Amino acid sequence: MGKAGEQTGGQVRGEWTRVPAVSVAAHQERPAPHVDVVALLSLCGLALVYAPVIRDLVHVWRVDSYGGHGMFVPVYSAVLLWFDRRRLAAIPRRREPAGALLVLTALALLALGRWADSIAIQGLSIVIALAGLVLWRFGARWLRAAAFPIAFLALMLPLPRTVVDRITLDVQTFHARFSSVVLELAGVPHVQRGIYIELPTTTLSVAEGCNGLRFLMALVTLAAAFAQASQRTTGRKLLLVALAVPLAVVANGLRVSALSLAAYQMGPQAAVGLTHYSIGKALWAGTLGLLAVIGVLLRRGRRKAPPLDV
Repeated sequence: MGKAGEQTGGQVRGEWTRVPAVSVAAHQERPAPHVDVVALLSLCGLALVYAPVIRDLVHVWRVDSYGGHGMFVPVYSAVLLWFDRRRLAAIPRRREPAGALLVLTALALLALGRWADSIAIQGLSIVIALAGLVLWRFGARWLRAAAFPIAFLALMLPLPRTVVDRITLDVQTFHARFSSVVLELAGVPHVQRGIYIELPTTTLSVAEGCNGLRFLMALVTLAAAFAQASQRTTGRKLLLVALAVPLAVVANGLRVSALSLAAYQMGPQAAVGLTHYSIGKALWAGTLGLLAVIGVLLRRGRRKAPPLDV
C-alpha cells in the first residue's frame, strides 16, 4: 500500500491507495512433470508383446463355450480399480526391483505358452506381468491394495481343453448317476449305463454340453465378484467362493434329473427345445438366488452384540 496526499488550505489531506502485490513465485517457472521413461517404454513393450494374446482371448470368449464368462472379468476388475482410485492414489509409492524379475518370469511363461499352444498359460502370464509391473512401479503396498482386481483376472482364462477332455466323461457319468438316484426316489423305472439313462419311452445321454463345467466356471466367477463386494473378511469371501462349487454341481445334477423326469412324463421332445431351455434357466436363476441368500447370511453372521446396560 502507498499513501498519496494533497495540500488544501495549509492542511495536508492524506488518502490510502492500494498497490497490487506482485508475487515472486508467480514468475518462477514450474518444474516440468517427471516422466518415467523406463516405465513408459516397458509398458509400451508389454502392450505390444501381449496384444496378440489379448486378441486370442477375445476370440476365445466369443466362440469357446468354456470361456464365455471371461469377458466379464476384466470389466469388473477395471470397475473395482476405478472406484478404489482415491485410496490407491493415497498410498506412498516405492519401487521394488523384484517386480522386474516378476515381469521377466511372466515373459518366460508367455514363451512356454506359445510353445505349448496354450492360451490359458499365455493368459496367466498377463496376470503375472501386470502384478510385476505394479510391484516394480508402485511398490508392494500398492500391489497388496490392488491384489484382488489383479488376481481376479485369472478367472478370465478358459478351462484348458486338455483338462476338459480328461475329466468330462467322469463328470458326465457322475451327473447320470445323480439323475438315476433322483429317478429312483421318484419311482421312475429306468436303467443307467455310463452316461446313458434308459427310460421306458426313450434313452437320454448326458452330453458334453451338459457336464456342468461351464456352469461351474461361471458361478465361481460370479461368486468371487459377489464375495468381494459383499463380505468383510477374507475368510468369508473364500467360504462363499468355495460354496459355489457344490452349488453348481448339485444344480446341474438337478437339471439333468428334471429333464429326465420331463422326458418320462411328456415324452422325448421334453428333453430338447423350450422345455430344456426353461428348466436350465430356472435352475440357473434359483442357484444365483441361493448364492445371494448365503452371501447375505454370511455378512450378517457374528455381528458384535450391543453392550448391555447394567
